[in-house]
Amino acid sequence: MTALAIEVERRSGYWLLTLRGELDRQTQPDLSRAFDELLGAAPNGAECPHIVCDLGGLVFCDSSGLRALVIAQERARERSGGLRLIEVNPSMAALLEITRLEEQLPAYDDLDHATNGLTHPE
Repeated sequence: MTALAIEVERRSGYWLLTLRGELDRQTQPDLSRAFDELLGAAPNGAECPHIVCDLGGLVFCDSSGLRALVIAQERARERSGGLRLIEVNPSMAALLEITRLEEQLPAYDDLDHATNGLTHPE
Protein backbone atom coordinates (compact mmCIF):
# COMPACT_ATOMS: atom_id res chain seq x y z
CA MET A 1 0.00 0.00 0.00
CA THR A 2 1.29 3.41 -0.93
CA ALA A 3 0.95 6.52 1.18
CA LEU A 4 1.07 10.20 0.40
CA ALA A 5 1.17 12.91 3.04
CA ILE A 6 0.03 16.34 1.90
CA GLU A 7 0.63 19.42 4.05
CA VAL A 8 -1.05 22.65 2.99
CA GLU A 9 0.03 26.03 4.25
CA ARG A 10 -1.32 29.44 3.23
CA ARG A 11 1.46 31.95 2.71
CA SER A 12 1.32 35.55 1.61
CA GLY A 13 0.47 35.38 -2.09
CA TYR A 14 0.57 31.60 -2.54
CA TRP A 15 -0.21 28.16 -1.16
CA LEU A 16 2.62 25.84 -0.17
CA LEU A 17 1.94 22.12 -0.62
CA THR A 18 4.50 19.75 0.83
CA LEU A 19 4.29 16.20 -0.49
CA ARG A 20 5.85 13.17 1.19
CA GLY A 21 5.64 9.56 0.07
CA GLU A 22 4.45 8.09 -3.20
CA LEU A 23 2.34 9.82 -5.82
CA ASP A 24 0.72 7.14 -7.92
CA ARG A 25 -2.69 6.01 -9.17
CA GLN A 26 -3.77 5.12 -5.62
CA THR A 27 -2.74 8.41 -4.01
CA GLN A 28 -3.31 10.79 -6.92
CA PRO A 29 -6.99 11.33 -6.01
CA ASP A 30 -5.88 12.75 -2.65
CA LEU A 31 -3.65 15.29 -4.36
CA SER A 32 -6.34 16.15 -6.90
CA ARG A 33 -8.80 16.81 -4.04
CA ALA A 34 -6.25 19.10 -2.38
CA PHE A 35 -5.85 21.05 -5.63
CA ASP A 36 -9.65 21.20 -6.01
CA GLU A 37 -9.96 22.73 -2.56
CA LEU A 38 -7.26 25.32 -3.27
CA LEU A 39 -8.40 26.24 -6.75
CA GLY A 40 -12.14 26.04 -6.13
CA ALA A 41 -14.69 24.29 -8.30
CA ALA A 42 -16.00 27.45 -9.97
CA PRO A 43 -13.91 29.11 -12.72
CA ASN A 44 -13.25 32.17 -10.57
CA GLY A 45 -13.43 30.39 -7.23
CA ALA A 46 -9.77 30.60 -6.33
CA GLU A 47 -8.84 33.20 -3.76
CA CYS A 48 -5.16 32.66 -4.51
CA PRO A 49 -4.29 30.68 -7.65
CA HIS A 50 -0.54 30.44 -7.00
CA ILE A 51 0.69 27.08 -5.69
CA VAL A 52 4.21 25.96 -4.84
CA CYS A 53 4.70 22.18 -4.46
CA ASP A 54 7.62 21.04 -2.35
CA LEU A 55 8.52 17.62 -3.74
CA GLY A 56 11.52 17.05 -1.47
CA GLY A 57 9.78 14.22 0.36
CA LEU A 58 8.33 12.57 -2.74
CA VAL A 59 9.97 9.19 -3.27
CA PHE A 60 7.97 8.08 -6.32
CA CYS A 61 5.75 9.59 -8.99
CA ASP A 62 4.02 7.83 -11.88
CA SER A 63 2.07 9.11 -14.88
CA SER A 64 -1.13 9.62 -12.89
CA GLY A 65 0.78 11.85 -10.48
CA LEU A 66 2.22 13.85 -13.36
CA ARG A 67 -1.26 14.18 -14.82
CA ALA A 68 -2.58 15.61 -11.53
CA LEU A 69 0.22 18.21 -11.53
CA VAL A 70 -0.42 19.15 -15.18
CA ILE A 71 -4.16 19.54 -14.60
CA ALA A 72 -3.52 21.68 -11.52
CA GLN A 73 -1.15 23.84 -13.55
CA GLU A 74 -3.76 24.33 -16.28
CA ARG A 75 -6.47 25.19 -13.75
CA ALA A 76 -4.20 27.63 -11.91
CA ARG A 77 -3.20 29.34 -15.16
CA GLU A 78 -6.88 29.73 -16.10
CA ARG A 79 -7.13 31.83 -12.92
CA SER A 80 -4.00 33.87 -13.72
CA GLY A 81 -1.90 31.83 -11.34
CA GLY A 82 0.41 28.89 -11.67
CA LEU A 83 2.02 25.83 -10.14
CA ARG A 84 5.72 25.87 -9.32
CA LEU A 85 7.83 22.97 -8.10
CA ILE A 86 10.70 23.02 -5.61
CA GLU A 87 13.00 20.39 -4.12
CA VAL A 88 12.71 18.26 -7.26
CA ASN A 89 14.87 15.15 -6.85
CA PRO A 90 16.95 13.80 -9.77
CA SER A 91 14.49 11.03 -10.65
CA MET A 92 11.58 13.47 -10.78
CA ALA A 93 13.66 15.91 -12.84
CA ALA A 94 14.45 13.09 -15.27
CA LEU A 95 10.76 12.16 -15.46
CA LEU A 96 9.84 15.77 -16.26
CA GLU A 97 12.54 15.87 -18.94
CA ILE A 98 11.60 12.52 -20.52
CA THR A 99 7.94 13.53 -20.69
CA ARG A 100 8.89 17.00 -21.92
CA LEU A 101 6.99 18.63 -19.08
CA GLU A 102 9.88 20.62 -17.59
CA GLU A 103 8.60 23.85 -19.16
CA GLN A 104 4.95 23.24 -18.29
CA LEU A 105 5.84 22.29 -14.70
CA PRO A 106 8.71 24.65 -13.85
CA ALA A 107 11.11 23.61 -11.10
CA TYR A 108 12.92 26.19 -9.00
CA ASP A 109 16.04 25.92 -6.88
CA ASP A 110 14.28 26.89 -3.67
CA LEU A 111 11.21 28.54 -2.19
CA ASP A 112 12.64 32.06 -2.51
CA HIS A 113 13.21 31.65 -6.25
CA ALA A 114 9.83 29.98 -6.76
CA THR A 115 7.93 32.76 -5.02
CA ASN A 116 9.87 35.69 -6.41
CA GLY A 117 7.35 38.04 -7.97
CA LEU A 118 4.25 36.34 -6.61
CA THR A 119 1.91 38.92 -5.23
CA HIS A 120 -1.72 38.78 -4.34
CA PRO A 121 -3.77 41.48 -2.69
CA GLU A 122 -4.69 40.40 0.84
